Amino acid sequence: MPQQCALCGQSFGITHTCPGAIPSATLPPETQWVAPTGFSPLHYVREAIGVARFEDTAILGASRDGIAFVYGSLFWLVGRLLIYGVPLTPYFRAVARGFEVPWARIIFVVAFSIAFDAALFFTQYGLAHLLARWWFGARGSYAGIFRAMLMGSIVMCAYVIPFVGPLVAGLWMIAILMRVFEEVDGIERMKAFGLSILINGLFFAIALAIASSRR
Repeated sequence: MPQQCALCGQSFGITHTCPGAIPSATLPPETQWVAPTGFSPLHYVREAIGVARFEDTAILGASRDGIAFVYGSLFWLVGRLLIYGVPLTPYFRAVARGFEVPWARIIFVVAFSIAFDAALFFTQYGLAHLLARWWFGARGSYAGIFRAMLMGSIVMCAYVIPFVGPLVAGLWMIAILMRVFEEVDGIERMKAFGLSILINGLFFAIALAIASSRR
């Protein structure tokens, strides 16, 4: 009667030469991103770049690492500061020429805008994950989606590229969202692509409506 080796898992009859423990095919590859211990900013910068390059191991690693939320939030905040800092360039030039600038008002507006953007970020991707669960049976977690997307927000640094920067950054984030849906939520690529376009298009329309109402 066949027996099964407790170490390697192979079935055998009378005799058996055990090769030792065999790695499970269901486990992540050796190139997986393992969360370091202690202060390791360079690790998370490299991981964020990996997410930006659509590496599945980086996306999964970020989604499973609680500390990635902290570093990802910093990357996201830097991106927002760049977005709001570029239009403030004339004010910086005015200060250099000796003119007075209402910094208190500017700082308040920027802080309020960043807080609003943060609320929009979590609403947007939370809704996206909820729809993925309802429509496509997504099996990931809210926290995993947020961690991976925050790490991927490092691409918002492309916003500073003249003329094409905002378009490049926006399309890049859409592509990252598609890959995050695919890897973290486990849905098919075309479904992930369609959901990514739908969510980003919906929130872009909302942003346009808000901007029009302020005029």
